[in-house]
Amino acid sequence: MDQISGLEIGEKAVLATVVDLKGSGYRLPGARMLIRANGDAVGTVSGGCLEADVMERAKRVLKSGLAEVFTYDTTADENSVFSLNMGCRGVMRILLEAVDGTSEIIAALRSVRTTRQPTASAVLIAIQGPSRLAIGSRIFLSNSGPTDPIDTCGLCLPFPTLCEDLYTFSGSSSYETIRYETADGVVEFAFESLKPSVRLLIFGAGADAVPLADAAYALGWQTAVCDHRPAFLNRERFAAADELLMAARDSTPQFTSDKLTAIVLMNHNYDRDKALLPQALRSHAFYVGALGPKKRTSQILDELNAAGESFSGVELARLRSPAGLDIGADTPEAIAISMIAEIQSVFRKRSGGPLRDRQAPIYDRKT
Repeated sequence: MDQISGLEIGEKAVLATVVDLKGSGYRLPGARMLIRANGDAVGTVSGGCLEADVMERAKRVLKSGLAEVFTYDTTADENSVFSLNMGCRGVMRILLEAVDGTSEIIAALRSVRTTRQPTASAVLIAIQGPSRLAIGSRIFLSNSGPTDPIDTCGLCLPFPTLCEDLYTFSGSSSYETIRYETADGVVEFAFESLKPSVRLLIFGAGADAVPLADAAYALGWQTAVCDHRPAFLNRERFAAADELLMAARDSTPQFTSDKLTAIVLMNHNYDRDKALLPQALRSHAFYVGALGPKKRTSQILDELNAAGESFSGVELARLRSPAGLDIGADTPEAIAISMIAEIQSVFRKRSGGPLRDRQAPIYDRKT
């Protein structure tokens, strides 16, 4: 989402968005792919089997400027798309729309990234019968802006319940489709909650922090690295980090967090980790990881308790020490994978165990 929201003013591209999925698919509604005019692309809408066709269709959309929805149906024949055995049995609809840096959807994604406040959106994806409306018409409801929906396409007038449905949706699901009947026919809207990405706050800019920041960037997370040593905290080492936070050597850095923040303490300095742990545990972060042996963190907690610091059961439950999943990691790169995997599992409320042992579907989604 960060690279998509960074589309520059005047730069032409096509945004492909999965707006509906029935059955099985590699990507879920909300997955996006940006195809620039020169053919460069970021993001995916499938496991790699649909992207070539989407990019070909994008050329037509870019030329016409008119949004279109394409349906890919693999329920009848696994080999139905380009004679490839996709391995999925589902019906996926993908919206393709011409965009630039000033487009409403790009501006909305940029706002979500900057403010870290979610925005609910409804986009027109199907029309049956005569209509003056166009595929891709949108309405937004932002948590950080006006309390009334942003309706530049005049959607609320012909569909009086659309605004109410958007209000209802904004506090519940991540995606949904709703059909509306009018005297002229039937239309269908896809509802989506545009949410900020995970923010990873790394304390300590040692050698093992570099692959951790790089892995977070690959996942599209916003990453901040904090340290008091300029020789370690620089763009040459952390080119992918969103923020480099220089801390004072003799004071504990203060930081902000939200419910999508993960914190990792990897200062390799006992006193600095001890000073930061109380603030981390009392923050809004959903994950607090501490590098190093379990005994080390237990000792820090004992010393904090002896000094009068106390923590609730909920706060302590967010603490993972040692940070990471048990995968036998013994290099900075492997340790980064271990920690990233644990953060992802906590974020998605999964156990982090082998998928072959999972009895439920791999993805949490509607069918």
